Amino acid sequence: MLRLKTKLEDLERDKNSIPIGVVGAGETDTGQRGATLVEQIESVPGMNIVAVADSSINEAVDSFKKSGVPEGEIEIAGDLSQATRAIAGGKRVATQNFEIVPKLASIRVVLVATKDSEQSSLAAFKSIMEKKHVIMLNALTDVTVGPILKLMADNAGVVYTFSAGDEPGVILELCSFAQILGFNIIAAGKGKNNLLNCSATPADFKEASRKKKISPEVLASFVDGTKTMLEMTALANATGFIPDTRGMHGPEVSVDDLLDIFCLKEEGGILSRTGVVDYAVGDVAPGVFVIVRTEQKSLIGELNYLKMGEGPNYLLYRPYHLGNLEAPISVARAVFDEEPSIAPLGVPVAETIAIAKRDLRAGEKIDDIGGYTVYGTIERAEIVKVENLLPLGLAKGAKLLRAVEAGHCISYGQLRLDENSFMGVLRKLQDRLCKN
Repeated sequence: MLRLKTKLEDLERDKNSIPIGVVGAGETDTGQRGATLVEQIESVPGMNIVAVADSSINEAVDSFKKSGVPEGEIEIAGDLSQATRAIAGGKRVATQNFEIVPKLASIRVVLVATKDSEQSSLAAFKSIMEKKHVIMLNALTDVTVGPILKLMADNAGVVYTFSAGDEPGVILELCSFAQILGFNIIAAGKGKNNLLNCSATPADFKEASRKKKISPEVLASFVDGTKTMLEMTALANATGFIPDTRGMHGPEVSVDDLLDIFCLKEEGGILSRTGVVDYAVGDVAPGVFVIVRTEQKSLIGELNYLKMGEGPNYLLYRPYHLGNLEAPISVARAVFDEEPSIAPLGVPVAETIAIAKRDLRAGEKIDDIGGYTVYGTIERAEIVKVENLLPLGLAKGAKLLRAVEAGHCISYGQLRLDENSFMGVLRKLQDRLCKN
């Protein structure tokens, strides 16, 4: 980290910077805002936001203004040539045309911050085709088509990565730390700060939405578990770890009791295997945890001396994560090291599948995550394939051919997919090409 900091400071001292484009200035799927990310990056040495695209031009312009950019230095551009001239003249570009950002020759990195999965998958694809590094902040897009985007990026000589800072990236850091030291991973997970309610809908969060200034759909996706399932699927596919059971265990437990709960059943815990992803409800949030193990007696003695416990299982716990605010780390790693912070290893080992949130009628169309029709849950990819289950990322806009009872998984054979979905096209390509 110190080396990345030094390299950025060297760029700043030389009056140089990493030129970045941002797709999505409004609310992300975590409830944070792309505009906040713009403001933050403007204060990071050696980085510079040159273009912001958003469906609301006011959001795009305001993201620069809040960063201290004078209004006279912001140009609203409708096409690529206008945007190129503006940047050459030292101005920042705000646009509603999402296709401009990937095509700008001056940009090296594209931050995909929109919560619209169609826009995010298309923006990532076009950025890779233009040989830009991609920092993906949309978990639904990553778990649905991340492997094919990673394969395309590798072939193009650029980096595709899910962002550092959200729980998957932070947990992966702890896992890597432990594995370098020779520990085995028992379980890796995150805290969830509210009890699981799979039937939660936006109607339940209208008042909370006003108070927290987060959309009711995002709040519903937190409570119904979809966000947690997506994050742990992203972690699974970046590590090879799998859920121990469909939907994971998700016990209500304190930090002090994690070691006693996340261990094998024969040791008094809840797990039937090691190397799993999971989550815990309670004061673990907003932190993340990794349960590690060693059988080496000398190490156990040393760890006991260091007050890590009596072993053979040990807890590594980070009590916070900063979400999108850690994205600059991913930018620096992509540019200087040409490495992702966290990315799929290959063929998915886990999927987030679509489950009916209520009784659904034939002819209904499925809405977006955090909505009224479906929620997501994690399952092993091999089971998803055998049972022909529908990945959540392909559900939006699909029309049901027959009724589905509440709590039941939705399969491909029960609906007609949205034929205009670009994510659906990418997914078909992924299913054919991505191999371990």
